[in-house]
Amino acid sequence: MKPHTAQVQAAVQQLLLEHGEYVPLELLLATNRLAYEDYRAWREGRLETLDAVLADGQRESCAWLEAAQSWACALALTAEPAVHHGWADNAGTGLVASADPRLNALLSTRFRHIREHDQLDLFIDSAQTAAVNTLVDALTARNVSEARGALDRLVRINRDHGQRFHAAKLISALEAPAPEGPEQGFDRFERMEREWVPAASALLGARRRDFLSPLWRNIGRALDPAPFEPGNPQRHASRAYREGLDWERMRRSVLAVPGHENVPVLLARLAEAHWRLRERARAIETWFALCRLAPELFEKMIEAPDFLDWSMQHAWRAAQEQAVEHEVTPAWFPAWMLLEEPGLADVLAPRPADDEPSRAFDLVIALLNHPDVDARGIELRRSLQDIHTGLLERYLAKRAHGTAARPFPGYPSDSHLDSHHTGRV
Repeated sequence: MKPHTAQVQAAVQQLLLEHGEYVPLELLLATNRLAYEDYRAWREGRLETLDAVLADGQRESCAWLEAAQSWACALALTAEPAVHHGWADNAGTGLVASADPRLNALLSTRFRHIREHDQLDLFIDSAQTAAVNTLVDALTARNVSEARGALDRLVRINRDHGQRFHAAKLISALEAPAPEGPEQGFDRFERMEREWVPAASALLGARRRDFLSPLWRNIGRALDPAPFEPGNPQRHASRAYREGLDWERMRRSVLAVPGHENVPVLLARLAEAHWRLRERARAIETWFALCRLAPELFEKMIEAPDFLDWSMQHAWRAAQEQAVEHEVTPAWFPAWMLLEEPGLADVLAPRPADDEPSRAFDLVIALLNHPDVDARGIELRRSLQDIHTGLLERYLAKRAHGTAARPFPGYPSDSHLDSHHTGRV
């Protein structure tokens, strides 16, 4: 499937905003074409290449990365080699991203703006720059002895180098034992936010994720027995697991909270976990629940540039642009989304509520499943018009353009159905 140009460009722009550079591996991770667990397994030597775990396969991944590379070149970014090394027990090992030469070449390049001071660094600060780079590599690989050696070399070169304090804190983080039980978990939570996250941000930059995620996972496990506190939702295992990119445990910790379906922050985390685990239909269903329960939160999320589901965000923007006379608020959006992706009618159940937006949702499902212009079809159209004229107009426009019926696009591309759904959610 040919990648959507706007989606590729938006993803690259977001990575440039967050990381200051475009790294193809990060694009695969950000768009869920590569699961973080598989990425870790490759870094730690449990996978020889990434070929078998790319959600789109080699061909589709190449198409995405080539489109992204073209956009990076159009932005006048400079291409540089990207060498990948192992972590943990695999530290120092040179890694091969793909057995396919074309894909491996794409994944072994990064793109960034070259500024004048970058050139000056090569001549003026080469020794301490090399020491800092070695230190960053060692910390990311969680190699304590090498990190200590790199820090000693940096101090010998420049004993007043500002990064030495951050490095010392991060080495202590690697040496600290995993917390046990909620009390230690809360203490470690506070230390993470007070010391280790700021130090990692200052020294490691975009690579802080890979350093911090195991520490957050340890905190999540320590907090698992602690109950959810509505007044302090950040101090919950699901938050720690989210920071640690452990989507399965994050989902379990949310589902374990009694009444989680009525807590907006937990629903938002649950939707993200479903999406990251490539259960797109469940993610959409959960976001739809937020449309009813917390419309302001949903609107804030879907308006954000880093909202996870690009197709859903595209449908939301189309609703705001095209339904001018008949406003589509979050409450009405699930019905509109069905019209944008009619295949959803095959995997989502009708709404149990009897409010007008829920009735409109059920009517759209019925219309998509019964498109004939017979007595039943005319009755459904009239009922939808009585509730929301804009939805009927959108349905008729889709019918006129022959786009009122197509398969539900599972995650992450139209060629991969949601393997966790064999019927209605």
